[in-house]
Amino acid sequence: MAKIAEPYDHTPTTIHFQDHDLVLPIMTGFREESELQHDQAEFSFATSLVFEEDQATLEFLANMGYADANRAAPDPVNPKKVASGIIDLTVYADLSQHFAFKRPIDMVLFRFGTTGTRMSYLFAESTSMRKTFIELLERIPGVCGILDREMDGGDFFWLNGRQLSEHLSEIYLTPAEIEEELKRGW
Repeated sequence: MAKIAEPYDHTPTTIHFQDHDLVLPIMTGFREESELQHDQAEFSFATSLVFEEDQATLEFLANMGYADANRAAPDPVNPKKVASGIIDLTVYADLSQHFAFKRPIDMVLFRFGTTGTRMSYLFAESTSMRKTFIELLERIPGVCGILDREMDGGDFFWLNGRQLSEHLSEIYLTPAEIEEELKRGW
């Protein structure tokens, strides 16, 4: 996450482990302390991520009145990048506290949330954002990627190492429930 976060001057987040501290260049969420313990069930952050320019990101910035302000410096080798604006990130470290898992499992949920409807549309329309999240899922490796369509279920774009393009009736499903819904062809 830190590699795709927009660098800016803010208080970093420190997560205290028993034998070391992890300092992240990402702010904690609103009203959260900047120093956290590693064994929390949930972590909240506020960040801005950087994506390659595409038509959707440029239209978003123009509509928000920031056509040139959030663009990265020109780079003759790498594609131009733009900052997304504030994204709320919740990391659910203990899924048994939040979802339909009966016991702690070796899995973490990253939930990226937008701060408004315009940014939700940007997430849905930007091929660059989708590509960046797929690359993140490939590196971790991630189990699944779902875009929350709010009132219309979710766009399911990643499962167990492969890209796909499916629609789910809802987004808060366990991996087994997702597999079942895909078999039924919702």
